[in-house]
Amino acid sequence: MQSLAKTPAKNTTLARGAYLLVVLMGSYAAIWALTGFTGIVLLRLGLARSEAAIFSTLLGFVLYPALVIAALAAQRPLRLWGVLMAASAFLAVVRHYWGVS
Repeated sequence: MQSLAKTPAKNTTLARGAYLLVVLMGSYAAIWALTGFTGIVLLRLGLARSEAAIFSTLLGFVLYPALVIAALAAQRPLRLWGVLMAASAFLAVVRHYWGVS
């Protein structure tokens, strides 16, 4: 028979793994929206398409680890993710309507 003392450790490990997965996926979604938005804005400002894509991608590579670290260190992660997902949705909508064909 399994003791009750071992059950919380399994739940804690599972919760930490799930939280890490949410942090990585949520950060990726936020950076994806920011990268697309930045590319469209730079394109609208007159930068060449290739340069806008490279600049926005490099910006995403720099900001992604910073966002993951900030999310892991947050005192109130639900508030942080609420703000990030709202900003991501806003940037995705703006990028959709400003999109260049």
